[in-house]
Amino acid sequence: MKKAQPYLLLMPAFLLIGGFLFYPMATVFLLSFQEYQLMDPLNTSFVGLKHYSTLINDDYFWSSLWNSVVWVGVSIFFQFLLGFCLALLLNSRNFKGRGLYQAIVFAPWAISGFLIAIIWAWLLNGEFGLVNDLLIKIGLLEAKVGFLSQEETALFACVLANIWFGITFFAIMLFAALQAIPPTLYEVANIDGATTWQSFWGVTLPFVKPAIIITVLVRAIWIFNWADLIWVMTGGGPAGSSRTLALYVFQKAFLGLDFGYSAALGVVLTLLSLFFSAVFLRSTRFYSDQATV
Repeated sequence: MKKAQPYLLLMPAFLLIGGFLFYPMATVFLLSFQEYQLMDPLNTSFVGLKHYSTLINDDYFWSSLWNSVVWVGVSIFFQFLLGFCLALLLNSRNFKGRGLYQAIVFAPWAISGFLIAIIWAWLLNGEFGLVNDLLIKIGLLEAKVGFLSQEETALFACVLANIWFGITFFAIMLFAALQAIPPTLYEVANIDGATTWQSFWGVTLPFVKPAIIITVLVRAIWIFNWADLIWVMTGGGPAGSSRTLALYVFQKAFLGLDFGYSAALGVVLTLLSLFFSAVFLRSTRFYSDQATV
């Protein structure tokens, strides 16, 4: 009984996880092998791998997957770069009014993605948007541009909004990592005659590297499965130019009412997310082992 007691205490949590996570996942997996149209709910015949073979030849799937790569890659690169620079700035002892700026900088993280999408949709509006007005006034544009209605700019307009939203996440996480570095290490480096740049490469970067890897991978998984912002700003258009894989799953299920095919898309999305998770777990285990050594 003593050995079983911890498992009995955790049983309610296991039941909740099984009911709200594993059961829906198993249902979606089984549904991906069935023909399930909401307009014909009584016809749920078994079709085997039909949806997966259709998926391989689906140009919309491949274009959505490529858009997801661009959506995640560009967003992560600039979110990390700007967030790290912001964290370094806030960590500077000579930065006056640091507390006030921290409150201002961290404020976007308290705003929902839905509201951020609406704000940026208005800012980038082709007729009344503030961005068009400013670019015309400073001479970078001669006429108004519909950033959200053109295939060449729609996805990158969504990426811009996502970058603004995600900078805060990296700033918070990396700022916390910077605060954990013992000040004595910088004092020793200064005594040894190290320059600011050498202190950064020799002290700062090695200490925050585990936090960098964790935040990059977690944020990559998050963005890859996040479709709210794109759906509100562009709806995946025009002509699917800003549609990501996560959004494609949503559209197939709730607009096309094809739950069988959308379930297959969801399984592929889950497998790709698990791949990112495996990389994340491997990286964190490696750095925990290094820290132990």
